[in-house]
Amino acid sequence: MKRLFYCLALLLIPTMMPAQQDIPAGMRMEISELELDDNEYSIFQYKDPDGTTAYYMSLGRVYKILGFFRDDITDMSFDHIDEVCIPLGNTKDEVIASLDDMLTLYDKAPGTTKEFPCRFTTGAERLGDSGTTMCTVVKRFLQGKRLSFQFVSGNRTAEADLRKSTVKNLKLNVKIENKLRPDNKEEK
Repeated sequence: MKRLFYCLALLLIPTMMPAQQDIPAGMRMEISELELDDNEYSIFQYKDPDGTTAYYMSLGRVYKILGFFRDDITDMSFDHIDEVCIPLGNTKDEVIASLDDMLTLYDKAPGTTKEFPCRFTTGAERLGDSGTTMCTVVKRFLQGKRLSFQFVSGNRTAEADLRKSTVKNLKLNVKIENKLRPDNKEEK
């Protein structure tokens, strides 16, 4: 019985500890992450070298370049990820409001477009230059409405689809994170 109590106590300690208040510049602090249909989505906090901190949604498309599939060894593949990050705000409450605004796009007619500000990645999960990405409401055959984001990656245009359920899951994860670790109001 003692062992069970100690195991539970050790599992609960990380949830009771305050969140790291000072993140290093150029490093992502993940809040929520989902992988679905060869697309990767995450919401993270990022601190620029000048000290400004903001929350971003990462939209990435995974491409399998080379894969090895055998029964006697672990499957292995070399992947490439095209990624763009959309700023959502400086606080978790602003992130939730931005995700609510994004959810209203699903009520629009297919073909509706909206331009979003974005930041491109430089590799090694660092954010680089600012730009824009075009979002189009599309209706895929037998799949329903999605938000399709087109962005430039290298010399080509990449595309990542975002389902309504994905946005809702990310929003729920941010709400839970906000309850467990609210933003520190003294830093603002």
